[in-house]
Amino acid sequence: MEQKHILVIEDSATQRKYTAHLLEEHGYRVSQAETGQQGIEMASQQPPDLVLLDVVLPDMDGFEVCSELRRSHPLYLPVLMFTERRTSVEDTVDGLSAGANDYLVKPFDPRELTARVAALLRVKEMIDDLLARLADEHHSYQALRRIALTDHLTGAYNRHYLAEALEREFSLAKRHHTPLACIFCDIDDFRQFNNRHGHATGDWVLKSVVQLMQDNLRQGDILARYGGEEFVILLPLTGLEEGGIMAERLRELIASTMWESAVGRLNITLSFGVAALPNDHVHSAERLVELADQALLRAKAEGKNCVRVWHKADSG
Repeated sequence: MEQKHILVIEDSATQRKYTAHLLEEHGYRVSQAETGQQGIEMASQQPPDLVLLDVVLPDMDGFEVCSELRRSHPLYLPVLMFTERRTSVEDTVDGLSAGANDYLVKPFDPRELTARVAALLRVKEMIDDLLARLADEHHSYQALRRIALTDHLTGAYNRHYLAEALEREFSLAKRHHTPLACIFCDIDDFRQFNNRHGHATGDWVLKSVVQLMQDNLRQGDILARYGGEEFVILLPLTGLEEGGIMAERLRELIASTMWESAVGRLNITLSFGVAALPNDHVHSAERLVELADQALLRAKAEGKNCVRVWHKADSG
Protein backbone atom coordinates (compact mmCIF):
# COMPACT_ATOMS: atom_id res chain seq x y z
CA MET A 1 0.00 0.00 0.00
CA GLU A 2 1.28 3.44 -0.92
CA GLN A 3 2.51 5.46 2.05
CA LYS A 4 0.22 8.43 2.72
CA HIS A 5 1.82 11.88 2.80
CA ILE A 6 0.73 14.31 5.53
CA LEU A 7 1.76 17.96 5.74
CA VAL A 8 1.85 19.46 9.27
CA ILE A 9 1.69 23.28 9.36
CA GLU A 10 2.39 24.31 12.96
CA ASP A 11 4.54 27.12 14.35
CA SER A 12 5.39 25.39 17.64
CA ALA A 13 8.48 23.27 17.01
CA THR A 14 7.67 21.04 19.97
CA GLN A 15 4.08 20.43 18.92
CA ARG A 16 5.07 20.02 15.26
CA LYS A 17 7.76 17.44 15.97
CA TYR A 18 5.53 15.56 18.41
CA THR A 19 2.71 15.37 15.89
CA ALA A 20 5.06 14.30 13.10
CA HIS A 21 6.62 11.60 15.28
CA LEU A 22 3.18 10.30 16.25
CA LEU A 23 2.07 10.10 12.62
CA GLU A 24 5.33 8.50 11.47
CA GLU A 25 4.87 5.81 14.11
CA HIS A 26 1.58 4.97 12.37
CA GLY A 27 3.27 4.60 8.99
CA TYR A 28 2.66 8.00 7.45
CA ARG A 29 5.21 10.10 5.59
CA VAL A 30 5.27 13.55 7.17
CA SER A 31 6.45 16.96 5.96
CA GLN A 32 6.68 19.90 8.34
CA ALA A 33 6.14 23.64 7.85
CA GLU A 34 6.38 26.32 10.53
CA THR A 35 4.64 29.15 8.66
CA GLY A 36 1.56 29.41 6.51
CA GLN A 37 3.47 30.54 3.43
CA GLN A 38 5.98 27.73 3.77
CA GLY A 39 3.13 25.23 4.05
CA ILE A 40 1.42 26.61 0.93
CA GLU A 41 4.66 26.36 -1.06
CA MET A 42 5.39 22.82 0.15
CA ALA A 43 1.85 21.70 -0.72
CA SER A 44 2.28 23.19 -4.19
CA GLN A 45 5.60 21.45 -4.79
CA GLN A 46 4.52 18.07 -3.47
CA PRO A 47 0.75 17.76 -2.93
CA PRO A 48 -0.02 15.90 0.31
CA ASP A 49 -2.88 13.50 1.00
CA LEU A 50 -3.87 15.44 4.14
CA VAL A 51 -2.99 18.74 5.81
CA LEU A 52 -2.88 19.29 9.59
CA LEU A 53 -3.16 23.05 10.04
CA ASP A 54 -2.91 25.22 13.14
CA VAL A 55 -5.37 28.12 13.34
CA VAL A 56 -2.71 30.45 14.79
CA LEU A 57 0.44 30.93 12.67
CA PRO A 58 3.12 33.64 12.74
CA ASP A 59 2.55 35.07 9.26
CA MET A 60 -1.15 34.47 8.51
CA ASP A 61 -4.04 32.71 10.20
CA GLY A 62 -5.00 29.15 9.39
CA PHE A 63 -8.22 30.23 7.66
CA GLU A 64 -6.22 32.16 5.04
CA VAL A 65 -3.91 29.19 4.52
CA CYS A 66 -6.87 26.84 4.16
CA SER A 67 -8.53 29.11 1.59
CA GLU A 68 -5.32 29.29 -0.43
CA LEU A 69 -4.90 25.51 -0.34
CA ARG A 70 -8.44 25.13 -1.64
CA ARG A 71 -7.79 27.59 -4.48
CA SER A 72 -4.54 25.95 -5.54
CA HIS A 73 -5.65 22.30 -5.22
CA PRO A 74 -8.61 21.49 -7.47
CA LEU A 75 -8.71 17.87 -6.34
CA TYR A 76 -10.00 16.83 -2.93
CA LEU A 77 -7.52 17.71 -0.17
CA PRO A 78 -8.73 17.10 3.42
CA VAL A 79 -7.70 19.70 6.00
CA LEU A 80 -7.80 19.09 9.78
CA MET A 81 -7.43 22.33 11.75
CA PHE A 82 -5.93 22.58 15.25
CA THR A 83 -7.17 25.10 17.79
CA GLU A 84 -6.20 25.69 21.42
CA ARG A 85 -9.71 26.47 22.57
CA ARG A 86 -13.20 25.16 22.05
CA THR A 87 -14.16 26.77 18.78
CA SER A 88 -17.00 29.26 18.79
CA VAL A 89 -19.68 28.97 16.14
CA GLU A 90 -18.02 31.89 14.33
CA ASP A 91 -14.65 30.12 14.28
CA THR A 92 -16.26 26.91 13.07
CA VAL A 93 -18.17 28.65 10.28
CA ASP A 94 -15.04 30.59 9.29
CA GLY A 95 -13.04 27.38 9.12
CA LEU A 96 -15.70 25.52 7.17
CA SER A 97 -16.12 28.46 4.81
CA ALA A 98 -12.37 28.39 4.23
CA GLY A 99 -12.60 24.69 3.41
CA ALA A 100 -11.59 22.84 6.60
CA ASN A 101 -12.95 19.32 6.98
CA ASP A 102 -12.62 18.91 10.73
CA TYR A 103 -11.37 20.52 13.95
CA LEU A 104 -9.29 19.13 16.81
CA VAL A 105 -8.73 20.95 20.09
CA LYS A 106 -5.24 21.03 21.63
CA PRO A 107 -4.03 19.38 23.72
CA PHE A 108 -5.44 16.34 21.93
CA ASP A 109 -5.53 12.64 22.71
CA PRO A 110 -3.09 10.89 20.32
CA ARG A 111 -5.70 8.21 19.67
CA GLU A 112 -8.24 10.81 18.58
CA LEU A 113 -5.74 12.46 16.23
CA THR A 114 -4.82 9.20 14.51
CA ALA A 115 -8.47 8.16 14.31
CA ARG A 116 -9.50 11.44 12.67
CA VAL A 117 -6.54 11.32 10.29
CA ALA A 118 -7.42 7.77 9.27
CA ALA A 119 -11.08 8.73 8.77
CA LEU A 120 -10.26 11.73 6.56
CA LEU A 121 -7.84 9.65 4.51
CA ARG A 122 -10.52 6.98 4.02
CA VAL A 123 -12.86 9.62 2.62
CA LYS A 124 -10.12 10.88 0.33
CA GLU A 125 -9.51 7.35 -0.94
CA MET A 126 -13.22 6.97 -1.68
CA ILE A 127 -13.35 10.27 -3.56
CA ASP A 128 -10.15 9.57 -5.47
CA ASP A 129 -11.55 6.16 -6.42
CA LEU A 130 -14.80 7.71 -7.63
CA LEU A 131 -12.92 10.28 -9.67
CA ALA A 132 -10.93 7.51 -11.29
CA ARG A 133 -13.85 5.13 -11.94
CA LEU A 134 -16.89 7.23 -12.70
CA ALA A 135 -16.91 8.52 -16.26
CA ASP A 136 -20.51 9.63 -16.30
CA GLU A 137 -20.61 13.30 -15.30
CA HIS A 138 -23.97 13.16 -13.53
CA HIS A 139 -23.13 10.06 -11.51
CA SER A 140 -19.77 11.51 -10.57
CA TYR A 141 -21.30 14.74 -9.35
CA GLN A 142 -24.02 13.05 -7.31
CA ALA A 143 -21.64 10.56 -5.72
CA LEU A 144 -19.08 13.22 -4.82
CA ARG A 145 -21.72 15.57 -3.46
CA ARG A 146 -23.15 12.83 -1.24
CA ILE A 147 -19.71 12.06 0.17
CA ALA A 148 -18.79 15.72 0.53
CA LEU A 149 -21.92 16.57 2.52
CA THR A 150 -22.32 13.44 4.66
CA ASP A 151 -20.55 12.37 7.82
CA HIS A 152 -18.74 9.17 6.85
CA LEU A 153 -19.41 7.34 10.14
CA THR A 154 -23.01 8.14 11.04
CA GLY A 155 -24.66 9.00 7.72
CA ALA A 156 -25.89 12.32 9.13
CA TYR A 157 -25.06 15.51 7.29
CA ASN A 158 -21.66 17.00 8.16
CA ARG A 159 -20.77 20.52 9.27
CA HIS A 160 -20.16 21.61 5.69
CA TYR A 161 -23.79 20.97 4.89
CA LEU A 162 -24.97 22.33 8.25
CA ALA A 163 -23.35 25.71 7.59
CA GLU A 164 -24.97 25.82 4.14
CA ALA A 165 -28.40 24.68 5.34
CA LEU A 166 -28.34 26.97 8.38
CA GLU A 167 -27.81 30.08 6.26
CA ARG A 168 -30.47 28.97 3.78
CA GLU A 169 -33.16 28.14 6.35
CA PHE A 170 -32.40 31.21 8.46
CA SER A 171 -32.73 33.50 5.42
CA LEU A 172 -36.02 31.87 4.42
CA ALA A 173 -37.43 32.16 7.93
CA LYS A 174 -36.49 35.82 8.18
CA ARG A 175 -37.75 36.68 4.71
CA HIS A 176 -41.12 34.97 5.09
CA HIS A 177 -41.54 35.55 8.86
CA THR A 178 -41.83 31.83 9.55
CA PRO A 179 -40.53 29.95 12.59
CA LEU A 180 -37.32 27.91 12.63
CA ALA A 181 -36.28 25.69 15.52
CA CYS A 182 -32.75 24.54 16.26
CA ILE A 183 -31.97 21.60 18.53
CA PHE A 184 -28.44 21.09 19.87
CA CYS A 185 -27.99 17.64 21.43
CA ASP A 186 -25.15 15.69 22.98
CA ILE A 187 -24.74 12.04 23.99
CA ASP A 188 -24.38 11.95 27.77
CA ASP A 189 -21.11 10.60 29.16
CA PHE A 190 -20.02 9.47 25.71
CA ARG A 191 -16.36 9.31 26.68
CA GLN A 192 -17.23 6.53 29.12
CA PHE A 193 -18.39 4.32 26.24
CA ASN A 194 -15.00 4.69 24.57
CA ASN A 195 -12.99 4.31 27.76
CA ARG A 196 -14.95 1.33 29.05
CA HIS A 197 -15.82 -0.53 25.87
CA GLY A 198 -13.47 0.81 23.16
CA HIS A 199 -13.88 3.06 20.15
CA ALA A 200 -15.68 0.39 18.12
CA THR A 201 -18.52 0.46 20.64
CA GLY A 202 -18.42 4.26 20.67
CA ASP A 203 -18.79 4.28 16.88
CA TRP A 204 -21.71 1.85 17.18
CA VAL A 205 -23.40 4.18 19.67
CA LEU A 206 -23.01 7.17 17.35
CA LYS A 207 -24.37 5.31 14.33
CA SER A 208 -27.27 3.77 16.26
CA VAL A 209 -28.37 7.03 17.86
CA VAL A 210 -28.29 8.83 14.50
CA GLN A 211 -30.32 6.06 12.86
CA LEU A 212 -33.01 6.29 15.53
CA MET A 213 -33.21 10.07 15.25
CA GLN A 214 -33.33 9.96 11.45
CA ASP A 215 -36.16 7.42 11.59
CA ASN A 216 -38.20 9.75 13.80
CA LEU A 217 -37.58 13.14 12.21
CA ARG A 218 -39.89 14.59 9.58
CA GLN A 219 -39.14 14.95 5.91
CA GLY A 220 -37.41 18.29 5.55
CA ASP A 221 -35.81 18.24 9.01
CA ILE A 222 -32.02 18.40 8.90
CA LEU A 223 -29.78 16.32 11.19
CA ALA A 224 -26.06 17.09 11.14
CA ARG A 225 -23.11 15.86 13.15
CA TYR A 226 -21.59 18.99 14.67
CA GLY A 227 -18.51 17.26 16.07
CA GLY A 228 -17.68 14.26 18.24
CA GLU A 229 -20.90 13.26 20.02
CA GLU A 230 -22.69 16.58 19.32
CA PHE A 231 -25.50 16.96 16.80
CA VAL A 232 -27.60 19.84 15.48
CA ILE A 233 -31.14 19.44 14.17
CA LEU A 234 -32.84 22.17 12.14
CA LEU A 235 -36.64 22.10 12.08
CA PRO A 236 -38.06 24.44 9.40
CA LEU A 237 -41.53 25.90 9.99
CA THR A 238 -41.30 24.88 13.65
CA GLY A 239 -41.58 27.17 16.67
CA LEU A 240 -39.98 26.93 20.09
CA GLU A 241 -42.77 24.93 21.71
CA GLU A 242 -42.97 22.41 18.87
CA GLY A 243 -39.16 22.15 18.80
CA GLY A 244 -39.19 21.34 22.51
CA ILE A 245 -41.82 18.67 21.92
CA MET A 246 -39.74 17.08 19.18
CA ALA A 247 -36.62 17.16 21.36
CA GLU A 248 -38.51 15.54 24.25
CA ARG A 249 -39.87 12.88 21.91
CA LEU A 250 -36.36 12.02 20.71
CA ARG A 251 -34.98 12.09 24.26
CA GLU A 252 -37.64 9.69 25.51
CA LEU A 253 -37.24 7.31 22.55
CA ILE A 254 -33.48 7.10 23.07
CA ALA A 255 -33.68 6.72 26.85
CA SER A 256 -36.32 3.97 26.63
CA THR A 257 -34.64 1.93 23.88
CA MET A 258 -32.95 -1.36 24.78
CA TRP A 259 -29.54 -0.79 23.25
CA GLU A 260 -28.09 -4.26 22.65
CA SER A 261 -24.48 -3.89 21.54
CA ALA A 262 -21.66 -6.37 20.98
CA VAL A 263 -20.53 -5.76 24.57
CA GLY A 264 -23.99 -6.13 26.08
CA ARG A 265 -26.88 -3.83 26.91
CA LEU A 266 -26.01 -0.14 27.12
CA ASN A 267 -27.80 2.74 28.78
CA ILE A 268 -27.75 5.65 26.32
CA THR A 269 -29.23 9.07 26.99
CA LEU A 270 -28.98 12.47 25.34
CA SER A 271 -29.32 16.03 26.57
CA PHE A 272 -31.08 18.59 24.39
CA GLY A 273 -31.08 22.38 24.06
CA VAL A 274 -33.66 24.17 21.93
CA ALA A 275 -33.84 27.70 20.50
CA ALA A 276 -36.05 29.08 17.76
CA LEU A 277 -37.12 31.98 15.61
CA PRO A 278 -38.78 34.37 16.07
CA ASN A 279 -36.45 35.65 18.80
CA ASP A 280 -35.38 39.25 19.39
CA HIS A 281 -31.96 38.01 20.58
CA VAL A 282 -31.20 36.27 17.27
CA HIS A 283 -29.82 38.40 14.46
CA SER A 284 -27.74 35.78 12.66
CA ALA A 285 -27.88 32.10 11.81
CA GLU A 286 -24.85 31.39 14.00
CA ARG A 287 -26.53 33.08 16.96
CA LEU A 288 -29.47 30.68 16.72
CA VAL A 289 -27.10 27.73 17.15
CA GLU A 290 -25.32 29.52 20.01
CA LEU A 291 -28.58 29.92 21.93
CA ALA A 292 -29.45 26.25 21.45
CA ASP A 293 -25.95 25.39 22.71
CA GLN A 294 -26.51 27.56 25.79
CA ALA A 295 -29.74 25.70 26.51
CA LEU A 296 -27.88 22.40 26.07
CA LEU A 297 -25.27 23.49 28.61
CA ARG A 298 -28.08 24.14 31.08
CA ALA A 299 -29.51 20.67 30.40
CA LYS A 300 -26.10 19.19 31.16
CA ALA A 301 -25.75 21.22 34.35
CA GLU A 302 -29.22 20.24 35.54
CA GLY A 303 -28.65 16.49 35.44
CA LYS A 304 -28.45 15.44 31.78
CA ASN A 305 -31.02 13.28 29.95
CA CYS A 306 -33.38 16.25 29.71
CA VAL A 307 -34.58 18.99 27.37
CA ARG A 308 -34.13 22.69 28.05
CA VAL A 309 -35.37 25.53 25.86
CA TRP A 310 -33.43 28.78 25.70
CA HIS A 311 -34.54 31.73 27.75
CA LYS A 312 -32.84 35.04 28.38
CA ALA A 313 -31.29 33.89 31.67
CA ASP A 314 -29.12 31.37 29.77
CA SER A 315 -27.11 34.26 28.30
CA GLY A 316 -26.26 35.57 31.73
